[in-house]
This record gives sequence, C-alpha cells and structure tokens, in this order.
Amino acid sequence: MIFEKKIAFKSATILLEKKCVDFSLKKKFKLTSGKESPVYCDCRRIISFPKERNELINFGLKKISSLKSLKSINNIAGGESAGIPFASFFSSKMKLPLCYIRKEKKKFGKTSQIEGIMNSKDKVLLVEDLMTDGGSKFKFIEAIKKTGASVKAIFVIFNYGINQDYLEVNGKKIKLISLTSWNYIISVGLKRKIINKNDSIIIINFLKKLGVKNLKSFP
Repeated sequence: MIFEKKIAFKSATILLEKKCVDFSLKKKFKLTSGKESPVYCDCRRIISFPKERNELINFGLKKISSLKSLKSINNIAGGESAGIPFASFFSSKMKLPLCYIRKEKKKFGKTSQIEGIMNSKDKVLLVEDLMTDGGSKFKFIEAIKKTGASVKAIFVIFNYGINQDYLEVNGKKIKLISLTSWNYIISVGLKRKIINKNDSIIIINFLKKLGVKNLKSFP
C-alpha cells in the first residue's frame, strides 16, 4: 500500500510537471463532447520525455509484477492510438509479443482489427494512456475476445475514477491497473500552488458531475 501511494504521488507530480494534466479555471478547455472543462488530460505528451516516461513505465512494471494473477500474461496489446507507444515500451521491457488494436476493422486488405500476432490461448495485457468512462476499451476487448484470447488486465497511466479497480464487461470484472488518479493530482496541485482551495472545489464538483467516484475534500 505504501509503495502504491508513493507511485501515485510521484506519477501525479510527473504528469503535472510535463503538463500531461493541466488546469485552466478562467479559459476552460473544450472537450470532444462540446463541454467546457477546467481540467485536461493528455498523457500522450509524456512520450516526448524519455526520463519521465521510463519512470512511469517502471512504476507500471512494479505494480504488474506485484500481482500474482498477472504472471501468466504473454501478450501486450496497445489500443489505437494513444495506447500503442506505451504498449511498445512494456513489450520491450517485458520481452513479450506486441499487438495493436484498431477501433474498427480496416476496410481494405485483410480487413484486420488487430495488427501483430495474437493466439487463441494468449493472456493479454491491454495498455492505454488513460481511462475515463471506458468506452473505447469495450471495442478493444471485444476484438481480443474474437481471437479466443483473454484480457487479464487493463493498464493505464491515469485513471479518472469513473471505474475504480475493475472494468465490468458482460458481467465479468477485468482488473484495472493505474498509476495515479484525481485525488493525487489535486493534492500535488495544491501543494505546489498550481491551484488553490477554491479551484479545487470547482474541479471536484466538475469531476463529480462526470461520474468520478471517491473524490476527497482537501483542507
């Protein structure tokens, strides 16, 4: 538990320092849904910072290796498109095969949805940059299931907290592993004076409306 908290705080610090998570209370960010948001997450930025991205991947490896239930993983799959570089980093360090999964089948050639080799008995780690409501993950999991392979766990750098420790798919719970979440981001933001108390209240209220669970109050 202690090592998980250390990882969460350090990961939150890295994401804030590199503006992979950013705040703007006055001029809000416009989301793809059209909503205006005081926060914005872009974990893809971290791939441009070799030292920090390596730290995050090593944190991920520590969390994955601490779970006995994940010892059987033998295939790493990245979701199009943000998950692909992170899956590649894991694949290289774990010396395991790499695949990537499209959101939809190609409309030409072999009409593949999965690129790379995935066998029917593979135990897959699905890698993405972040988890919001899990929408795109369902498409990737369905594509994996069609090969006969099974998803042992989902790894993300950042978890919004709409889904907590598991993503439920057709009544089955799939383990969700993440490095950090909003409570740690807000805590580090306050400590470093990136945001103030009033900002944190606005941010928390916004996130609650999105369905983010277990947000704590900050003194």
